Amino acid sequence: MSKFDHVQPPKHFARHHKTLIVTTRYQFTSDNRIYFSNTEHVDLENHTYTLEVELWSKTDEHGMAVDFKAIDKVYREHLEPLLDGQLINDTLPDMNTTVENIAHWIWLRFNEYLPEGVSLNTIALYETPEQGIKLTRNIMAQ
Repeated sequence: MSKFDHVQPPKHFARHHKTLIVTTRYQFTSDNRIYFSNTEHVDLENHTYTLEVELWSKTDEHGMAVDFKAIDKVYREHLEPLLDGQLINDTLPDMNTTVENIAHWIWLRFNEYLPEGVSLNTIALYETPEQGIKLTRNIMAQ
């Protein structure tokens, strides 16, 4: 006998139908050449980035927002293969692969594959634990 045997489904699954901010975090390690001019650059080997993603999602009839598995699937299928373990100059579009440009690309790519009714609120991409950039829906709407 389990201590949960007496627990029954609630009469009302959802306490509200509000929009929530769902947050998740990913890490990837890649190699990267960043240019400061046509002749000046820095090479980063095995560089670890941290990506924080905030999404807007309404709760459903069960009181749940978007399933984390759905968000993870977008990341794992459409972003991670182009980022993790890669020389990202070869896998991302032709651009200077600064943290600012990478974050902008991530925003567009993530947004392209999100489930219906879910939208990006914020993306923060950290190139060190203390330093990064943030894109918001307001910035991207400009």
